[in-house]
Amino acid sequence: MNTYEGVRRVVYGEGTEYAGATFVPVCVTCGRFVRADAMIHFQDGTVAPGPNAQCARCGRTEMLFEGFV
Repeated sequence: MNTYEGVRRVVYGEGTEYAGATFVPVCVTCGRFVRADAMIHFQDGTVAPGPNAQCARCGRTEMLFEGFV
């Protein structure tokens, strides 16, 4: 069973070559819900590494990347 089944997703890249970059908006460190950045960066055909959200507990963090859906 998917731990995040039924949780909303954040999708970036609509109308671009990277359309459908899908994230679960939770902190990879503590598991809390996060505030997603308005935009993310892409590099070499995928999502660029680095923080893309703000966690109330951990500060700048990354969200869980599910893939291009």
